Amino acid sequence: MGLFLQTAIIPDCNEAAVRDTVASVAKKYSRQFETADGNTALEYHIIDLIPDACQYYTYEKGVGVLFNEDCMGYESLACAMSEELRKAVLLLYIYDGDYWGYFLYDKGLEIDRFVPMPDYFEKVTQDETAQIKGNAGIIAKYFHVDKASIEKYLVFWTGSMQRNYSEKAYADDEFGQCEDWQMADFMKKLGYPYEW
Repeated sequence: MGLFLQTAIIPDCNEAAVRDTVASVAKKYSRQFETADGNTALEYHIIDLIPDACQYYTYEKGVGVLFNEDCMGYESLACAMSEELRKAVLLLYIYDGDYWGYFLYDKGLEIDRFVPMPDYFEKVTQDETAQIKGNAGIIAKYFHVDKASIEKYLVFWTGSMQRNYSEKAYADDEFGQCEDWQMADFMKKLGYPYEW
């Protein structure tokens, strides 16, 4: 089994507010894996969120949180935090060491999402593919960066790219174009380098 990792960056926020929100979301919505059993009556599907085991980092423009090992939340976690904070939350993740992606929520509403391998679990339709392609313009607006500095990250990984996975999206990147840790290069370009 590969790496499962979730981190979030919250612009224009302070660490105390993020800590309080993580604690509140855990108390209201998180369930233990053993008792979660697919209960769809829950508002959010968040498993094993342990606030005291999360790590926090204050950046110049906001706050980052690295969620505890074994926490599962993905879009539910991004949505719940964004709704509680009434702010934008970009949740980035690495899935099984195979790829990275993100969910951007603002005030509880999904704004954007990105998955570089749309057919990873099953074949998807063109409409579904369009919904997970990521939008560099939206991300650039939320994080006050140049769209051209991030758009090469938001591409679907083709077979040719995967064969040449070590090629970089940008010359100053640390990781290759089809590596799960390309997420760290993306975060750095947003002004939130991966610091854990």
